[in-house]
Amino acid sequence: MARFLSWAMPGVVFTVAFAFAACSDAASSGTECVPAGTPTGAGGSTSSSGNGGGSGATTSGAGAGTDGGGVIEEAPGGSDTSGKDSFDHTNDPGESGSKDPFEILKERAEEGPPQIRTRLHSCTKIPYTSIGDFLTSRGVNMKSNVAKTAGQIYQTGGDALGIAKFDAREGERYFHTTAGATKLFDIFVQAAPDIIANISNPAMAPACSLNGQNKPMFDEQDGVSCVRDSLSCIMGRPATADDMILCDLMLAQAKPGDAADLIKKKNITVAAFLSAAHTCE
Repeated sequence: MARFLSWAMPGVVFTVAFAFAACSDAASSGTECVPAGTPTGAGGSTSSSGNGGGSGATTSGAGAGTDGGGVIEEAPGGSDTSGKDSFDHTNDPGESGSKDPFEILKERAEEGPPQIRTRLHSCTKIPYTSIGDFLTSRGVNMKSNVAKTAGQIYQTGGDALGIAKFDAREGERYFHTTAGATKLFDIFVQAAPDIIANISNPAMAPACSLNGQNKPMFDEQDGVSCVRDSLSCIMGRPATADDMILCDLMLAQAKPGDAADLIKKKNITVAAFLSAAHTCE
């Protein structure tokens, strides 16, 4: 018996001391120390008084978690579980400026079938250096300092095109902005004359060479027909029959006998195909 007491006594003393310490902490915070095993809010009433000598609040009820006034355990983060207080997002898609689901469905229907919507929302912009390399390989002088040339717009439009800012630890922007897309369209428009003039020269447009031979942008016989190999080169993919039809139709819009208008239509045609092929439009 003596051996048993010597073995069990330290544990008993520790348990009693821990219980007194817990009750002392509860008393200092103005709450009561409820003995273990006593049910909380099980139909009775519990009174507590603060340190200021004022009257305590009384809570009574028919059971925990019921409408009878029992103790209700709050959810983590607060009593509001709708997501407004506990989270930094809302569970209701109709709140906080979110669009109505039927409005979203309407917009998607206007964008076209899934294969078109996927193209509109999936591809990213071409990196800044890649734009320069691409146009250089198609015969454009991207180092030109002449005002309003493709090279000059490219060199001065880095911020709009989202170049990386290493001093600010910002990487290059991977998506189009209105300013960036507009600047890119300007570059394509101003690059069109250089492409038309130089795409048939292997030294100027090496990317468009096939077995050491380049072809002109437009048929040299009639001057109003697109050349498939050259159109494929500026798009970066094989031109389809529909591409060829559209290209010829755009040239056909030129005023008959007006050489200046034909040049404009050729420039617009090249710029339009560049924009469509390299901006997901």
